[in-house]
Amino acid sequence: PPAEFQWNQSTEQASYVIYSVTINGSEVDSLDWVGAFNGDICVGSFQWNTSQCNNLTCSIVLMGYNILLPETEGYLNLGDFPTFKIYDSSSDIYYDAIPSQDFAFVSGGFYNIDSLISAHYGCNDESACNYDPEANADDGSCEYAEENFDCAGNCIAVIDECAVCGGSGILEGECDCDGNVEDCNEIC
Repeated sequence: PPAEFQWNQSTEQASYVIYSVTINGSEVDSLDWVGAFNGDICVGSFQWNTSQCNNLTCSIVLMGYNILLPETEGYLNLGDFPTFKIYDSSSDIYYDAIPSQDFAFVSGGFYNIDSLISAHYGCNDESACNYDPEANADDGSCEYAEENFDCAGNCIAVIDECAVCGGSGILEGECDCDGNVEDCNEIC
């Protein structure tokens, strides 16, 4: 397995069947790996070669903490939610991954996850000024109008040359902010 995907065997185990694993929308290839973690501790990994799996669907067995096995210190406990990573062997990159469903660890558990996708971090709140429609994982960067001291309480309003929030300034053909069109040379 890749360096970050090393783990020890435990008697406390749960199986997570994952039907689809993608990196940036493309299915992983047969040399890529999926790893499961409790914090930064790898608790299971599997090379995602679907041709070697049951009906082209692979699963990963996650290890839990067993007090009699010191090498499992920090592994999953009852109720812990594992996190996942995908290792892209062709580019030697590890991606944080997001499961379509979250299941807490229970020794002996058997879970089905529809998909595991590589994380794209950004602001995924549509009401934020810096919403990123590509983001599927929130990175805490969302900015909101009230935080930006926007004059109208939205993301794009600015104070125009006539001191009007969200205004259009001096209109074409007018001399000043009051709409005067006569004697422009005297007023302006």
